[in-house]
Amino acid sequence: MTPIPSTQSTLTRPEIESRILGCLFGNAVGDAYGLATEFMSKESAFAHYGNGPIAFGGDEGHPVWIDSHRGKWDRNDFTDDTDQMLLILQSLQQTANGRLHPTVFARRLKEWSVIGFPEMETPPRGIGYTVGSTLSHPEFRYNPHRASFDIWNSRGRNLAANGAVMRTSVLGVESFWDETRVVENALAAAKVTHADPRSIISALIASVLISRLLRGGGTNEHADSARVWNPRLRDSEYHEELLEYLRRGTDIRTLDTLDPDYERDIGNEFKRKPVKQSVPPTIKYNFFNTVRGIVGGPSAPVSPKVEYSTKRPRAIARDNIGWAGLDNVGEHDAMTALARSVVSDYLFLIKETDVVPASVTITNPALQRTSEEQPRTIQERWAEQLQANCFPESLHKLELGDGEAMGYAYKCVGAGFYAVTRRIDPLPTDPNYEGTCGFFRGVTEVITLEAGDADTNMAVVGSLLGARHGLEGIPQNWWTGLKHFEFLTETFNEFLARVMDSYEEVQAQQ
Repeated sequence: MTPIPSTQSTLTRPEIESRILGCLFGNAVGDAYGLATEFMSKESAFAHYGNGPIAFGGDEGHPVWIDSHRGKWDRNDFTDDTDQMLLILQSLQQTANGRLHPTVFARRLKEWSVIGFPEMETPPRGIGYTVGSTLSHPEFRYNPHRASFDIWNSRGRNLAANGAVMRTSVLGVESFWDETRVVENALAAAKVTHADPRSIISALIASVLISRLLRGGGTNEHADSARVWNPRLRDSEYHEELLEYLRRGTDIRTLDTLDPDYERDIGNEFKRKPVKQSVPPTIKYNFFNTVRGIVGGPSAPVSPKVEYSTKRPRAIARDNIGWAGLDNVGEHDAMTALARSVVSDYLFLIKETDVVPASVTITNPALQRTSEEQPRTIQERWAEQLQANCFPESLHKLELGDGEAMGYAYKCVGAGFYAVTRRIDPLPTDPNYEGTCGFFRGVTEVITLEAGDADTNMAVVGSLLGARHGLEGIPQNWWTGLKHFEFLTETFNEFLARVMDSYEEVQAQQ
């Protein structure tokens, strides 16, 4: 059997295109649907929505509970998770060379934090603590990797938030045929706002899994095991290069890494967006509240156009959710093997990193350890936690609704890996849950009702399911019913055309 080149996809062009659009629209759909329970407890979500469904797109269901948080968005609108994915996409489109330049993305992110998206007339809503803190660093625009490290360092080097993972799907699409480039871009983008290795590797493995799905992985376990997805992984020097990249912007080992080279000539080509003179009143209200949320202080009055939900009867749960449920359909062997290969290939970044809390003593974990002993190093604990979260026994084990840890990077990437490695229910009791569309619908309901940081969890889940099953694997009225659908369609199609042209150029040269 002739080995398949690492840069070649076994899919046809239409299949690749469908998966790319599925990945991008899946990110937005998951994000928008998950907003319904974001920051709720699982008990609160059940009180409002029972066991689903939640009204979305053109589908009927329990209406979204509108409060001071959800009132910032219109029906079927997406949050900052997809906004930031779009910012990465626009950064890639600006340079159009297949590389994510950190300073270009940093400046685009900074600009968005001030003016939002003029193209959609939306403000910068939902900025998280880690991203907001890093944005306020005086060196952020010109040395973002240093800025994110300073924030992480000032918080005791224990801030593994999920903000780098929620936006990473597009980096699995860009240059999907070149895994070394996918890895480089994922590292570069994650480190713009997140310095914790746990946040970074979570973004990296999600991106790599998408790239392998676009190359045809996940359908034939034997064929996948024979493929060399990234030839450079065999090279110990490559391992050290990636470990050194984790040190960029830090004072680990040497102060020289605090000011890394960003190819400033590229960064200086940043093109500002035109700002419209008139801003709708609702945007002014929401933008003021966003800024207040970052720097502290009372919120501005909410736009009078927003009508909050008041008391309504406790939701009545369905007797039957219409399918077996995520924990009962079982693993898809080929998908699970593919996902495990991604984690296994890049786990060394966690096991061998020296970017750890300053109080941790780095030792050799291979010395004097028995199978009954607990991990001796923080790197080992991080590695075991990653594997436990990506391959849990059940969805319940992830505790997505845990109020204190809902924003942990491992949780959202774990939700994504768990969902994308499940089988499709062959015998659902409700036709709405048949096939890939029905699977997407059922998974979205189940994970959203776990609550917690549901929009981020579902952004990752949606992008991975879309990359596996394609755009036809998402209910059509969900993605066509998204707020700003026309803008998304134009933006995604322009990006898709450039990526596919680049892919075919590479194939023609082989």
